[in-house]
Amino acid sequence: MNIGFIKNKILDNIQNNLNVKNIKYLLYFIANPIILSLYGLSFKSITDKYLNFYTLQYMKELYSGKYPIAYGSLFIPYELLNGMGLKPLLPEVMGGFTAGLGISNQTLTSAAKNWYQADLCTFHRSATGATILDLFPKPNFIFSTNLACDAACKSFEAMAKKYNLKDNFYFIDVPYNNDKSSIKYLASQLEDIFYDVSAKIKSKPSIEDLKKSINYSNEFRKQALKVNTIRKELFDYPIYYNGLNYILPFFGLCGTKQSANLYKIMAQEFQDKQKNQTSTKKMKKILWLHLKPYYPNEIFVILENYNCRVVSEEFTHVYWNEIDVNEPFLGLADKMLSNPLRGDGRNRLNTILKIADDYKIDGVIMFSHWGCRQSNGIAKILKDELTKKSIPLLNLDGDCVDKNNASVGQTKTRVEGFAEIINSI
Repeated sequence: MNIGFIKNKILDNIQNNLNVKNIKYLLYFIANPIILSLYGLSFKSITDKYLNFYTLQYMKELYSGKYPIAYGSLFIPYELLNGMGLKPLLPEVMGGFTAGLGISNQTLTSAAKNWYQADLCTFHRSATGATILDLFPKPNFIFSTNLACDAACKSFEAMAKKYNLKDNFYFIDVPYNNDKSSIKYLASQLEDIFYDVSAKIKSKPSIEDLKKSINYSNEFRKQALKVNTIRKELFDYPIYYNGLNYILPFFGLCGTKQSANLYKIMAQEFQDKQKNQTSTKKMKKILWLHLKPYYPNEIFVILENYNCRVVSEEFTHVYWNEIDVNEPFLGLADKMLSNPLRGDGRNRLNTILKIADDYKIDGVIMFSHWGCRQSNGIAKILKDELTKKSIPLLNLDGDCVDKNNASVGQTKTRVEGFAEIINSI
C-alpha cells in the first residue's frame, strides 16, 4: 500500500468535503492501527514520527466530544489548562494546519465574507474563517491574553460571542513591566481563573493536578534545554527535522506527559546523531525569527543546498525559569512575564542577540509574516544591532498561511542571494 497515495486521498477528501463530520471520520480512519503503522513508515526521523502520532491522537481526542474543550491563544500558560483537565485547541496553530491541509483559501474566503479585512494576520483570519464554517469542535471555555498579539484579543472575543461564552471567556492581562507587583497581579488572575473554571466543570481539578502538570512542564523544559544545547554543535540533523514544526507541543501541550516524552525522544535522537557525527563540512548557522510558511515551500531546501541550516528558532528558545511546583500561580506568572515578546522591544532584541552569540550564528532570517505588526516592527533596529556584530539579516516578506500572498520567485531569489552572502563571509 502506497502511503503517499493515502495521504493525497485524505487531503483531497478534506478539501472537497470540508465539514466537521468528515474531519472526525478521517481522524478515526487514520487512527486505525494498520493505517497508522503505514503512516509511521513515511517518517525517517523518530521525533517527527512521534510528533505526528501524538498530534493525530490529540486531534482525535479533541473531536471526540468526550472532553471539555478550551480555545487558547499562543502565549497563555497551558500548564493551567492541562492541569484542569481541559483539552486545549489553539486556533492560531490550527490556522497553520489549514495551510498545510490546503484549505486556507476556503477559510480565508469565509473570513472575508464576514468583513475581516485583508491586512489582518492570516493565522487569525484563517482560524476565524474556520470557526465560522464550524470546522473546529465547539469550545466550553476560551482564553486569551494581550501577550503578545493585538489580533488575538479581538479574534478570541469574537469567537466567544459566536459560541455565546461571555461568562466562560477569560482575558489574561499581562503587565508591561516585570517586577514583584506585576508577578503578584498576574498570579492573582491565574488563581482566580483556576478556581472559577474548576467550579464550572464536572471533574473538579485540584492543586495536586496542577502541580502534576507543572512537573511535566519542568521535565519538558529540561529536555528542551538539552535539545537546544546539542543543537549548538550538531550539524547532522535527523532528516526533515524543523524546529518550527513543534509549536503545538512547545506551547499547547506544555504540562502534558506527551510533550515531555516527545522532547525526551528528541534529545536522545540528537545525542545519537552527535555521537555519530562524522561530517567535517561546517554548515553556516541560521537563526530563524517568527514562524515559517506552513504550506509547501522550498525555503529550507534552498538553505540546505547552500550549506546553510537553521540551528535555532526564536519560538523554540527556552526563556523561562523552572517553575516552583509549590507556588504554581506565581511560577506561571513569572513564566509569562519572562517572555521576550512582553513589554519593551529591547527584551526581544537582547534575547535575539544573546541567541546569536550562544549559537555563533552566521546569519538571521526574520520571516515578516503578513499582518504581524508586533513582530515586523523591530526589523530595522534589529538589523542595525546585528550589523554591529557583522551578522547579516534577511527581512523576508511573506505569509505563513496564505500562499497567494507571497511571491515564490522573489522568495527564492532573496534566500539564494542571502545564502551566497553568508557563504562569502
